[in-house]
Amino acid sequence: MCPESCVSFTGPFTDLETCPVSSCSASCWDPGHLRASNGCVEVAAKNFTTIPLGPQLQVQYCDPQSACAMHYLYKHSQETITHLHETGEIPLIDDIAMGLNNIVLMVSLDGTQLYKHKDSDCWMYIWIIVNLAPDQCYQKTHVRPGSLIPGPNKPKNSDSFLCIGMHHHNTAERRTENLGCRS
Repeated sequence: MCPESCVSFTGPFTDLETCPVSSCSASCWDPGHLRASNGCVEVAAKNFTTIPLGPQLQVQYCDPQSACAMHYLYKHSQETITHLHETGEIPLIDDIAMGLNNIVLMVSLDGTQLYKHKDSDCWMYIWIIVNLAPDQCYQKTHVRPGSLIPGPNKPKNSDSFLCIGMHHHNTAERRTENLGCRS
């Protein structure tokens, strides 16, 4: 990632050597390591932490009670479709989403203040599992960490930091038929 926290060198920025933000242009490589190795060893100037989503979702489906709770959205959608076919009317939908038997997630990114009397110097994003019932999906036990992005500044291109987590989510979504759990 850029040492000034502008972007992550992922996705469309993977092949860049310097920060694409015109007011920054910092190198993606640690200048100390480059000097010490006469430009032969390239070590990232700064890193951020991404917590893979796939294993967290696997755990949800490995526990029978949790796996049943993960099917709330699907069951609720099927009830609505049945009601529509029987009556020709769409019932009042009081939930955030309706969907097929897929994993539906919401992502939220925000800065965090780690020290008293100091501006946010760390950003993080979390995954909220929408498949769960509304009274469960916002509980701490069901909110999944996605990434921790160190400062010193606010990210100028937050999508570049979400890129790895989104890629991991897409990979996990393609494997929903077999998440590695045995009945």
